[in-house]
Amino acid sequence: MTTRHAVILTALVAFAAAGCGGGGGGGDGRDIGSAPTNASNGNSSSGGGNIGIGVPGGGGAAGEAVFEQGVYVLTRKYCVQCHAGSGPGFPAIANPDPQTAFRAVVDNQKVNLLDPSRSRLVRRLADDKHFCWSDCNQNAADMQAAIKMWADAVVTNVPPDPNDPNAPAMIVPQGVVTSEGRTFLNAQVEDSGRFQGGMIAHWKFEEGTGTIAADTATVGPTMNLTLSGDYAWQSGGGVAFNNGIALADPNDAKKIYNEIASGSGSQEYSLEAWVIPANTTQGSVDNPARILSYGDGTNKHNFMLGQALYQYVERNRSSSLKVDADGLPAFATNADDQDLQANLQHAVLTYDQTHGRRMYVNGVSTDDQDMTAPALLVNWNPNSNFAIGKETSNNRKWVGVVKSVAIFKAALTPAQIMQNFLAGASQKFTLRFSLDTALGNGAWIQFEVSEFDAYSYLFCAPLLNAGGKSNFTLQTIRIAVNGVAPIASQSFRTLNMPITSGSQTQLSNQCQVVPKDLGADQDQFNIFFDTLGSNSLPIADIGPNPLPAPGPAKAFPGIGIRDFAEINDTMGKLTSVGVNNTTVKSTYGELVQQLPVNNDPYSFVSAQQVGIARLSLEYCDQMVENASMRSAFFPGFDFTATADVAFNTPAKRDLIINPLVDKMIGTAVPNQPTQADVGPVLNTLFDQLTSGCTAATCPATTTRNFVKAACSAVLSSGAVQIQ
Repeated sequence: MTTRHAVILTALVAFAAAGCGGGGGGGDGRDIGSAPTNASNGNSSSGGGNIGIGVPGGGGAAGEAVFEQGVYVLTRKYCVQCHAGSGPGFPAIANPDPQTAFRAVVDNQKVNLLDPSRSRLVRRLADDKHFCWSDCNQNAADMQAAIKMWADAVVTNVPPDPNDPNAPAMIVPQGVVTSEGRTFLNAQVEDSGRFQGGMIAHWKFEEGTGTIAADTATVGPTMNLTLSGDYAWQSGGGVAFNNGIALADPNDAKKIYNEIASGSGSQEYSLEAWVIPANTTQGSVDNPARILSYGDGTNKHNFMLGQALYQYVERNRSSSLKVDADGLPAFATNADDQDLQANLQHAVLTYDQTHGRRMYVNGVSTDDQDMTAPALLVNWNPNSNFAIGKETSNNRKWVGVVKSVAIFKAALTPAQIMQNFLAGASQKFTLRFSLDTALGNGAWIQFEVSEFDAYSYLFCAPLLNAGGKSNFTLQTIRIAVNGVAPIASQSFRTLNMPITSGSQTQLSNQCQVVPKDLGADQDQFNIFFDTLGSNSLPIADIGPNPLPAPGPAKAFPGIGIRDFAEINDTMGKLTSVGVNNTTVKSTYGELVQQLPVNNDPYSFVSAQQVGIARLSLEYCDQMVENASMRSAFFPGFDFTATADVAFNTPAKRDLIINPLVDKMIGTAVPNQPTQADVGPVLNTLFDQLTSGCTAATCPATTTRNFVKAACSAVLSSGAVQIQ
């Protein structure tokens, strides 16, 4: 299966919802973007997203009273046509019933009471220009003032932890049963649980700034790496390599030779890396993008771990007469298995004198066999250098994020590899929250915490020390960030436990993903409880908004979306692949629940477009990889040419573009895009795909992949899916 080798740029035709009145400004009349977002990398106090409600329940009855005096006055006056409950807008923030409108605003996280300026109701006006009633900036300022009035009534400053003079002041809702506040600065490093025997170099990439990635292994000399070029430190650990390199000093890198390949060396090794490839379109088996390289320039390697589309590729020099100075023949994972994916992966390559090379991804062997018999490594070049992200000669770039790299002088066992996979990519900490106020001196609750990724934290295994107090109830734990208790992903919300021990009680073995707000260097955490000891302030669980009163039936639009069966039938006929193709049938079975279930365009969501795109790509792959089918669909196009030649003239491109338009969109069809509409879009797609292509980097397989991308762009577009 080679479908996923293609770069997919899908040309989508928007499904426009009916517009609402109520003033100028842009927008589609439907506030479908209600889910919170967070694009901050944690480096800016003004970044972050609207991650929660600021006060559980919006401040209860007191909060609702202030809401009715401010925010509700604005929504009822200016948003009623769409958001009263009977119109197309969601949620019903202008419902005639003020309590329903209050719950719609709070439960759908439309306000941030900790920072009113970042409330979705404010940003919708200021940034999106969504149906402003006069001047958008002034309207946003009016909404922000109303939300601030609400926040002032229900949020208060709380002094720092008296037991920790360095703790920051926290902003906590009035009356909420809460722990003292903590930040990552209060966290204690926890044993990682990794197997580290025989480790000779280890880079954790936790510095977060500067040009040096420190080697933390105890084996000398210390092999620090110097970063240069286009790279970026990542919040949560790691470095993103765009066109950058992390390069060792050759004198320091000699320890790799000494420990592994010298006369007293182990003659075996393991390479371990936590990586996030940026894409699955870089490199080839003959010319991999370099993830790790230990060699002397482009064509001489002691070892090299690289990427070739969906494959991991490794070169290893040995004393075998069948192996050259570049470590060829290479060892590669099976292309059809697509072991390499563009997400966080734990990749381990082992080499020993019994099995040769073996590859493990996410703790599991790929079962690929090294066809080159193992041999001693005594002919390694002791003067080679080590690099990450590029070749040591500063070329053959790899694009992606590296979170951790380790080199061992032994071939790790499957159990050791699984142990390190389960230990995870990020440093783990323990974070303890004082409960002195709620339970008495010495009481605390503790979590195992880590930075899960650039956008979230992981809080695991809450442990309670009751400080000698027993025979009370603990009910509902919510983890708050900067005084905000996110509504979603509260794994410990259903806890309801009798605490019978005055010492330590393990409350759960589960974990919870907690969204980042300002970043690990600034975010402050509190633990909210419904009931803790004699303290109780239950927070009402989120329930559905009351159904609006029946109104006049909504007129069904004159256009519709093909449903799941119609989409499949249409794609099968347009590509001539048919719905009974084994591969397509399997993919359709996986995606059918992700495809539209009816013809109503109002019910169409982005996840369905993703499913349509994936199915279209499968159909296009089957058509283009079949010689007779592709020749019939694209007569005259040279599929044997390299991509730099196959698409280098308008006439050659038209051999792809014209059949796609004629056979999938149709000609002289009312309300359908024409050749003049679609041609420039696909030409731009080909410009982007072929940029930088040479005969070496874009062989004939790439030509087919680019055709699949264009085919999928048309087949999954609204021009085909709207009926």
